[in-house]
Amino acid sequence: MALQPIIKPKSTVSPMRILCQKCITVTYVCFAVLFFHTVSAQPQITYTPFLDSLAKPIDIKNAGDGSGRLFIVEQDGLIKVYKNGAVLSTPFLDISNLVTIGKYKGIISVAFPPNFKRMQTFFVYYLDKNDATVIARYKVSKTNPDSAMANSSVKLLTLAAIDTGDTKVSIGTMNFGKDKNLYISISDGSYIGKVTANAQNMQKYFGKILRINVNATAPPYYTIPADNPYVNNPDVLPEIWAIGIRNMWRWSFDKLTKDMWLADDGNSNRDEVDFIKPTDPAGANLGWKCWEGDQVYDLDSCKDSNNYKFPIFNIEHDSITGGFAIIGGYVYRGKSYPALKGYYICSDYITENIWKIKADSLAGFNVYRQPGAPEGIVSYGEDESGELYAIVLTTGTIYKVGATTVAVKTREAAADAAVANGNGLKSYVYPTVVDNSTITIELKEAYNSVRVIDMAGHEVLRKTLNNETGRIILNLPKVNAGMYIVQLSGVRNMQQKIYISK
Repeated sequence: MALQPIIKPKSTVSPMRILCQKCITVTYVCFAVLFFHTVSAQPQITYTPFLDSLAKPIDIKNAGDGSGRLFIVEQDGLIKVYKNGAVLSTPFLDISNLVTIGKYKGIISVAFPPNFKRMQTFFVYYLDKNDATVIARYKVSKTNPDSAMANSSVKLLTLAAIDTGDTKVSIGTMNFGKDKNLYISISDGSYIGKVTANAQNMQKYFGKILRINVNATAPPYYTIPADNPYVNNPDVLPEIWAIGIRNMWRWSFDKLTKDMWLADDGNSNRDEVDFIKPTDPAGANLGWKCWEGDQVYDLDSCKDSNNYKFPIFNIEHDSITGGFAIIGGYVYRGKSYPALKGYYICSDYITENIWKIKADSLAGFNVYRQPGAPEGIVSYGEDESGELYAIVLTTGTIYKVGATTVAVKTREAAADAAVANGNGLKSYVYPTVVDNSTITIELKEAYNSVRVIDMAGHEVLRKTLNNETGRIILNLPKVNAGMYIVQLSGVRNMQQKIYISK
């Protein structure tokens, strides 16, 4: 699939928007220099192993009930309880008989309502045996607070799977807002080779954030909040609260301010972080697929740019200063690391890049990048006291997120300087999560050869390139699932991680 050119037609983009886009570009380049000089004043994120030997952990939440427990979601159908320093041997919930097993499948998210302590009900987001998206409510046992009743399930939503050649259509996150309503992000089903139009289709749940009141006792076990933005529009599904998302896999509310921080995984060029305050109008259009980040993607049937809410930050798909699959985190509100308070933390699934974002005094945002994230973080979580955790699914490890104040690593300073001087390497590999034994490499400069190695350094593929540029397609040999490195050799070497799922 040819990448679509990033061109802004004058007829659809206002002069002010073009000016702002130029400012964004210049600011990012300048930031690369400023960050090098000011990083010592910034808290540096640390990851300390907290739990291991879990089976595909994918989400972690607290119940807000004063118990201090953490609820750990294992993708293949279990929710476990961490209590008094240990993971309990008996699962809190086991619905492995209901879920599909595989990539982008199983349980996706769990959410506990503000009245959980009194009501003892919670909500699970999973893919069933037919790959349909299910939002279900469960009850806790009346005799054992560390056990839920698997037979207590009632389904609020069941959305049939869409055939896009991949199963990304149904993934996202659930969180409760300060208004006690449940907010649900559902991806639009786009994949590198097949982009859907769902995100701007007001008769589709996919590519949207939904908002429902879950305090109903009769089917469908939820009601539509009276102040939902489209509740009086017969041409729009009333559950819709915001539109224009692609794959908002992980997002969160700020524990203190209730601001929404929304990380959206892009398609071929950019990922983004969106920001919505409680006082902002509901019904935001976050742009996809008209816009990818702050760049045009496909303006067919789209409106003037003033109709869209643009991200506060977006990253280019780049192996040095950018990323390829952004994983949204939380704003730190704990007590253990005072220097970290107020920073939103997110990272990339493929690279080691971490970003800290903090509002400034001028209603803007300062963004700081650092390397050092563990490989393959898929999710972040928050305990009752505001301390943060990061999850690596492939190794079954949960890390405690902390901070220290140390100087920037030399390799990052060099990378930032390269970007500031216009020398950043822009060749890239996609998809970064490989499920069909094929990768595409976009060569922006000449290389002598490419090879693929596993994490132990064993070579699994080598190809001579003869200084060619442009696009090449590599068929990978049959290998075990896991992380691999694609290495390009030439005057300037480059490497990028990929994850081969089958």
